[in-house]
Amino acid sequence: MYRSLILAVVLAACSSNKDPFAAGIDASGSGSGSGGDGGAIDAPSAPHACVAAPKRIVVLGDSITACSVIGGPQNADCVSKQFADYVIAHYGPGATYENHAVGGAVMADIAGQLAGVSAAQGPTLVMLFIGGNDLAPYIFKSDAEAMTAWTGTIEPALQSVYNAMFTTLADASKFPGGATVVMNTQYNPFDDCAAGPYNVSLAKSAILAEFNAKIAEISAAHATASIVVDQHTKFLGHGHCYQQATCPHYLANAAPYMQDLIHANAAGNAILSGVDNAGADRLYRDCTH
Repeated sequence: MYRSLILAVVLAACSSNKDPFAAGIDASGSGSGSGGDGGAIDAPSAPHACVAAPKRIVVLGDSITACSVIGGPQNADCVSKQFADYVIAHYGPGATYENHAVGGAVMADIAGQLAGVSAAQGPTLVMLFIGGNDLAPYIFKSDAEAMTAWTGTIEPALQSVYNAMFTTLADASKFPGGATVVMNTQYNPFDDCAAGPYNVSLAKSAILAEFNAKIAEISAAHATASIVVDQHTKFLGHGHCYQQATCPHYLANAAPYMQDLIHANAAGNAILSGVDNAGADRLYRDCTH
């Protein structure tokens, strides 16, 4: 699923000899138009029931949605700002935009971010992009250690943390107008490529696929309150290995989408927001009444 290696998300670029940890695991990081599709996970063939027009857009997550390396959450290039602007312009005139994402955040931080969201009247649209920092510590561990962490710690945490999130969002005292979540899968800055210099294993790529599949499974279990959008597919062939013809998703003359080892550049943020915008289209335009 998306970025068949959130684990690889911290690995050095296939064409670079930089220290992958030079800027930290999560040193922090649009498209105003639909510009993307929901991807394989969030197929347009499965429309969502229409939800009420949003009165506010709340963004949760880590440096990707905090836009820490792309000018911050109010910057025009920020995926979160572009997404909020798109939703407000097309579906929620007058809606507010709140960004509670924090660089370096892990899944367990979702509860704290939600705690910072004040109670407000009217429907809320939540955009969530998180998980890379939970997987990143196992990039340079053995495949066995990475799999043990996935099955024993990360996957169970995914379930419990998201269950708690949906319970909070269903609290009418906190979200009196109801809340709907756009859940993002993870992209792979290294194009699902196992080439050097760090030779990310296929086993770790498979773990990221499992991670993204679990996101989709959880969203399906909360189908009335969420959709999942696929950020993985759109980035393939545009990461750090975009010039490496031996990689499986090599595209001749592809545009690079990475700002640094982990975070998307302005073009990458445009792609991210395009995918999220298409999710909003499914909730408010291409939906079933």
